[in-house]
Amino acid sequence: MPQHSHARGVQLSLLCLLILGLLPIIATLRNGEGNAMAFSFWLSFWQLVFAVPVYLLQGRTPQPAPEAHASKPHFSKGRTWALVLLTGTLFGAATFVYVLAVDRAGPVTFAVAVQAYPLFAVVWEAFFLKRRKSMAEIGLMLVIAAAMVYLGTQGTWQLSAITGGFWLALVVPLLWSIAHVIIKEMMNASAITPSEVIVTRVLIATVLLGAASVWNQGLDGLVATATAPRFQGIAFLMGCAYYLELLSWFYAVKLIDVSRGASITAPAPALTLLISLAVLGQEVHGYQVVALVLVVGSVIGLIHSGHRRASTTP
Repeated sequence: MPQHSHARGVQLSLLCLLILGLLPIIATLRNGEGNAMAFSFWLSFWQLVFAVPVYLLQGRTPQPAPEAHASKPHFSKGRTWALVLLTGTLFGAATFVYVLAVDRAGPVTFAVAVQAYPLFAVVWEAFFLKRRKSMAEIGLMLVIAAAMVYLGTQGTWQLSAITGGFWLALVVPLLWSIAHVIIKEMMNASAITPSEVIVTRVLIATVLLGAASVWNQGLDGLVATATAPRFQGIAFLMGCAYYLELLSWFYAVKLIDVSRGASITAPAPALTLLISLAVLGQEVHGYQVVALVLVVGSVIGLIHSGHRRASTTP
């Protein structure tokens, strides 16, 4: 791979790191204005506004024909689009829970809790794909699990100290992990492209969240949020940043190994913590810092351990 391509992949991964660290902060700027459902709808709407032109532009560019592998499973168009609908629904639910969890848990605790993603992903991969992990990987996952308990109990180890906001924060990586496992297998077994995945998942999420918002607060309530300048400004910024992160990540992993890109983006919660402390003036607790260090270190260790195991497997 040319050196400049590798450097571009690293740059795009660093952009993902910046955006991932900023997203909980942007969600916090809403300060409770409007409800979480309406905010989730509008940020998804703005994601769609950005996604459709990119999708149409890429559609005009000739794409290489997908390679046919007889050994790979094949999904029919009906099954593929049923799975697209399912994953779009999961991502729509995750978007709503994301906003609600940031409101209730705070940006720092939320950003660290989201790093529980590898735990859920491993469970689904083991259950659906029958993939086993090494002892080193299992040990690192146990460290992440312990750090999550420490974080959720606010450093007390008393389960009664776990708040509803923390449980909500854990639901986000749970939903993401299910959807990502499905998407990976779906893209391996069908001709659907990453661009199609992004635009369809955002479209489905927007439609579902729009319907839920109308049911929750009525059409008049949703229209009122459409004409609230500050609310719309934050939703626009969140939608733009979220879509840019998705697009940057897909292009980054085309240029560098997924493990390298994931290692670069893993410290995103540290950025969230620093911004919360320096810009928002929020109090940062010692247990949050300890959990952050343990989780980020373990996630990076998991990534490299998995990469080494894959490279030595015949």
